Amino acid sequence: MKRRTYLSAALVAALAGCSTSEESGDGPSSDQPTTEQFDDFENVDAWDVPLGTLTADQERAYTGSQSARLESGSDNQFRIVRKLDEPQDFTGVRPTMAMATEHEADIVIQLLDGDENRMIFRQRMHKDTPLVHNNFGVDSVDGEPDLTAITEVQIIRWTADDDKGSIWIDDLRFAPTPDVGKVMVHFDGGHESIYTHGFPILDEYGYPATSFIVPSRVREDESATGNHLLSDQITELSDAGWTIGSHSMHGQNLTTLSGRDPETEVSDAKAWLEDNGYEEGARYFSYPVGQYNGEVLEAVSENHSLAFAGRYPSQGAAMNPQLCSRVTGLSAEEARTALDLTAELGGITSLAFTRLDGSSQSELRETVSYLNELESAGELEVITPTEMEESFVAQ
Repeated sequence: MKRRTYLSAALVAALAGCSTSEESGDGPSSDQPTTEQFDDFENVDAWDVPLGTLTADQERAYTGSQSARLESGSDNQFRIVRKLDEPQDFTGVRPTMAMATEHEADIVIQLLDGDENRMIFRQRMHKDTPLVHNNFGVDSVDGEPDLTAITEVQIIRWTADDDKGSIWIDDLRFAPTPDVGKVMVHFDGGHESIYTHGFPILDEYGYPATSFIVPSRVREDESATGNHLLSDQITELSDAGWTIGSHSMHGQNLTTLSGRDPETEVSDAKAWLEDNGYEEGARYFSYPVGQYNGEVLEAVSENHSLAFAGRYPSQGAAMNPQLCSRVTGLSAEEARTALDLTAELGGITSLAFTRLDGSSQSELRETVSYLNELESAGELEVITPTEMEESFVAQ
């Protein structure tokens, strides 16, 4: 069997180790893309269970009267399989599924054709949340699957001995992808190197980016200590078409705060952005170190239209705009692989960077240069969070 892996082993390893209300804007328009529900898990007997256990749980539900509760068996894996009565067309879509978990977990969804070639999707779920939709990205492709004739859907999780807690799933849907892949470039933390090293590279190609800043660390002038952006530098980035978004008021892990609460961290940063003229960017958020729980998700959803976490590229239209997927910490080679995948398969990929030094500046330059090659050939388009909000939030 031929294995066509778009994400290299090094990239998969990098992703595995990543740290990472409508009052916030006009919201999606009525002509936004729509998802199609595949299973509401009201009948769990429709799934075969070769590994682990599957039971109905009427105490938790995202839609309908129950969810499906999954637990790993002695072999540290669960796998449930839905065999389709007739082959179905899954061209140009990505999974999105409501999930909750007792332990942080990567969940895999596979689409198989009659010859067992498969498209493999994956997403990371954090613990201590209610059932919330996660937008899956592409992990790899095994063989040459015929997406017009999928005969089987699988949901899988591998565990270690100490994280065999339950996973709850509900409302499995498939969201459409744009025909031409879309790419966003993000910078987290508001470091001055974004302006001194990153801005000239993006400006050379006329590409906008998003800087998710930490308002408490913004410097008013050169005499202020620190290595974060100056107020005038943020203004210049905004005037050049960059989006100025929020990385919370202090940029710390919102799930482990001491003496502050997530709602204040999120709302204070949003207020600072609005007070300083960045109303558009105030709609968008990046989770510090990629971490969230139920309390954090609630605070973010009350204040922002889009928020970014997750680990995998080439998602579809966002069923949950508060958990848009992104990839961080990639080398130039890994970023090239993710861009190639997005160019070939479509979808939406957000590439995130933090502070830039000599090596990471070089990685960014190589990445943006290759992005320009694909964009000039008409294989990719560079978009902003506003364009994603307006066109790629699913209903």
